[in-house]
Amino acid sequence: MTEEQLTVGVLGHVDHGKTALVKALTGAETDRLEEEKRRGMSIVLGFAYLETERGIVDFIDVPGHEDFVRTMISGATGIDAVLLVVAADEGIKPQTLEHLAIARLLGIKQGLIVVTKSDLADQSMLDKSLDDIRETVQGTFLENGPNYVVSTINGNGIDELIQALANMIAKKQHRSSADNFYLPIDRAFTIDGSGTVGTGTLRNGAIQCEDEVEIMPAGLKANIREIQVHGHKTTEAFPGQRVAVNLRGIKREQLSRGQVLIKPGSIQETSCLHARLRILDDLPRLPKRNEAIRLLFGTEEVLAKMRIVEGGLEASLLEQGASLLVQFRCRAPVVVSTGEHFIARTCSPVMTFGGGEILDTSEGLLQMSKNALAMHLQKLEQADTGGKVIAHIHAAGTQGISLLGLAERSNASMPEVKAVLDKSKAVLIEDTVVVDSQAFEGLCEAAISALEKFHQQNPSDPGQNLDLFRASCVKSCSATIVEYLIKYLGDTEKLVVTGKTIRLFKFDQNDNISSSDRELIDSIEQVYRENGATTPSLDEVTGQDPDKKRAYQYLKESGKLIPLKDQSGKKLLVFHLDTFEGIKRQLSETYPPPSRFTVSDFRVLTDSSRKYVIPILEYFDRNRITIRDGDFRVLTKAAAAANQLR
Repeated sequence: MTEEQLTVGVLGHVDHGKTALVKALTGAETDRLEEEKRRGMSIVLGFAYLETERGIVDFIDVPGHEDFVRTMISGATGIDAVLLVVAADEGIKPQTLEHLAIARLLGIKQGLIVVTKSDLADQSMLDKSLDDIRETVQGTFLENGPNYVVSTINGNGIDELIQALANMIAKKQHRSSADNFYLPIDRAFTIDGSGTVGTGTLRNGAIQCEDEVEIMPAGLKANIREIQVHGHKTTEAFPGQRVAVNLRGIKREQLSRGQVLIKPGSIQETSCLHARLRILDDLPRLPKRNEAIRLLFGTEEVLAKMRIVEGGLEASLLEQGASLLVQFRCRAPVVVSTGEHFIARTCSPVMTFGGGEILDTSEGLLQMSKNALAMHLQKLEQADTGGKVIAHIHAAGTQGISLLGLAERSNASMPEVKAVLDKSKAVLIEDTVVVDSQAFEGLCEAAISALEKFHQQNPSDPGQNLDLFRASCVKSCSATIVEYLIKYLGDTEKLVVTGKTIRLFKFDQNDNISSSDRELIDSIEQVYRENGATTPSLDEVTGQDPDKKRAYQYLKESGKLIPLKDQSGKKLLVFHLDTFEGIKRQLSETYPPPSRFTVSDFRVLTDSSRKYVIPILEYFDRNRITIRDGDFRVLTKAAAAANQLR
């Protein structure tokens, strides 16, 4: 069992002492770049950890400068709680407010207020800062939280803060039990002798050494050679932990910030995201209709356009403080897990105006009406795990949803998903694809209706070409579902597949053949029956006559005529089934197994030439009627026994 762990984001205005605070708590220096040390401020994420008696606290020191808000968001989207850092000698500043707003939008529920640099402020200055802080956090998740006044110079308040952090571990909200892991990469580098390493905060499921991962959106596959947590090697990592993964077979240039590691096949690229968006108060302006905005989640940033999918007129809904269900159309495909939080910013001037949680990533929802989409998203917000599973199955319709994708979108483990399926009427196909029961019934009805129409329009045909039938069905569902559909309807005696033809079970072609067509069919059949093994070619019998060709097609589909290519492979030689049955009887009587015969023996037996006997023998070989051994052949025991039963 893993040690209890809490991931804490250290937020606040530039130069308010976040990095110094983390060093005082952990002893670790999070400023790694020379530029950071020279300028005295963080420009990339910094990481450190603290061991307490109740577990481990991972710190993510996020940049406070306005220019690095994007980096700040990539750190904050994976955290459980925050330390909001405010310098005693300066109080609340613009980035303090923005960081607090972002934490609220990301759904963070826990946090502590830390007043730093107390050694630089007198009591009146400190009191003023505390009053400003209390006013600022009113109505937020920090409203009733205690303030910790500390100094990283003399160490005042540090021990009390460490104890408060340890106590927060016990209050941590447990993450989902999902199996499918999701690891946004925030750093990638090479270690001599080891290879390529990616780091990030692990979301959802656990990872283990030797697990196969998929690097998205590149689609590359790799295996985890080694995992490190807090600088120590481990065989497994869990949700919420800061991890470094050494990937086997991946070059440094193939891995970069903004990519994600996932369980192979669990998340598909999408350009459409559906979410609950919460808009901030006190904004100088709101985005206009069809204005491009920036979405930030994980370590990704993408341009998108927004559509409101609930309520009446969009103009009346897009207002400060509103909470809306929205659809984002991304300019480029993204890979993101459902349940991930995001931040929305305007492009010019750059400003955070809202954020929220991604509820669904399916492009299939684009086919839904606005009202149906709103109802679906509302169900996802209100439902438990089982309800989410059912909602996603229903929304997928006739296209179905993969079992892996269903678990990912529902933030559920595979056992949880299968437990729901066992109680539902959903159709599970090959243990990989799930289809809503009503949608599947609709597919069955549509398939039967299509065949009924075909039979009405082509009464003399034995059935529809199977490949054409498949192609018509694929317009509504995947090839996997089509094959299951055909088998299901065959098993339930709704349709019959014969060779490459499909027909309704109740359809009898003979009931629909006219007397003139019957005469033509009989005449063509008689030609091939009478000529035996010295049969005429198809062109000699049918020519370009469409009626004769249709009659031949009927005989072929019914199995009475067998077409074979001649030795040149250009002409079709057509044999009657009775001819082949007669030849098999002759072989059984003249050359019973294990007797062997040559091509010359076969020519004499059939009173025919090589032009005909070679295609016939090759057909017999393919169908295990005969077995070839060099220049000889032997009739199989099964074929001989079948002739004895006749």
